[in-house]
Amino acid sequence: MKTISRAAEVGRGSRRLTPSRVVPDQVPSTKGPHGRSRSVERNGPSPSRGSGRGDTWNKRVTNEELVEAYRATGSIWKAAKRLGLCGQSVHERLRRLGYEMTHQVWTLEEVKEARSLANQGEPLGQIANRIGRTYSAVALKLSRLGVGIQKKSGKWKPKRGVILSKERVAKFALMLERGTATVRRLARQEGVAITPLVDALQFFEPQRWRNHVRSHSRLAPVNCPGCQLQFVPLTKKQQFCTVRCRQAHWRNVDYFGGRRMEALGLREGVCQLCFGKFDKWLSAHHVLGKERDPENKLLIALCRGCHDMVTNLAARPWVENSESAADLISLALARRGRLGAVVCLEIEEWREDEQRDYIDAGRAE
Repeated sequence: MKTISRAAEVGRGSRRLTPSRVVPDQVPSTKGPHGRSRSVERNGPSPSRGSGRGDTWNKRVTNEELVEAYRATGSIWKAAKRLGLCGQSVHERLRRLGYEMTHQVWTLEEVKEARSLANQGEPLGQIANRIGRTYSAVALKLSRLGVGIQKKSGKWKPKRGVILSKERVAKFALMLERGTATVRRLARQEGVAITPLVDALQFFEPQRWRNHVRSHSRLAPVNCPGCQLQFVPLTKKQQFCTVRCRQAHWRNVDYFGGRRMEALGLREGVCQLCFGKFDKWLSAHHVLGKERDPENKLLIALCRGCHDMVTNLAARPWVENSESAADLISLALARRGRLGAVVCLEIEEWREDEQRDYIDAGRAE
């Protein structure tokens, strides 16, 4: 603006402006009420940008061109790049036109899968990867549907604070071992409930807690329904050895129908993808997906890394393309230094009878 104003002042005497300095569709700048230079369009004053009313101020692209670019690309940012505009401007103009954008349209299958995964306790990020949408879009859609996220139990850990810290719980266990206090007296003295205190003792001081139970319980040993190990209950109502076993058992019944331990390789502790040996933290994976295998007939054991990788790859549409899948393996091998490796991949579809035979063979093993 400063360059244009100086050109206007110089040209006042000769009534001539430098052609290269003249802005198209505008007259030379004039002085505003506060002495600042401003340009006035020949077609009239420009609408206010902050009001959001009236026609858009950007006349470089028509509405038809904008809609056509969005239809061709299917993305706001790709359409903006093609038209040389800002993505926010494209979104705002499409919204003003009332054009239904892709992220606003959900198919019945996508809604059903998102609702099912949310009820199963999958995090929002995992749901977004599975259905190929953004985190914000999934969160907004589930919120409008009134679907809440059920948190997975995962690795149980007691709430830590000033009272149930590791050092504090160690002192409680020592007092119980010496017989100077009881669990009920400690809970009343520290102002906590008995259940969280026992949970913390089982987690931080398992050996001392077992010794305390053996010396104070008059009940016979029983088998834990969760881990199948023998333990001594402290009361007649206690069914599981620890809270972790209780939560794991409830999740097994709720999500796997009580058949989690039937997963191939889980009892042996072998991941069925990398064939690594693991003592714990193996996942039971639905080969056909939970929604396609509600009876939990085909389960295999996968380690955490392989389980996450399979879940993420299942959400990528290009996995069905044999060339893309082969390129993925080639890139992985090249990353390891094997530049001369050639990968050939062919994807075949199984018939229903072949799928049943594979399931029956897995259950027989």
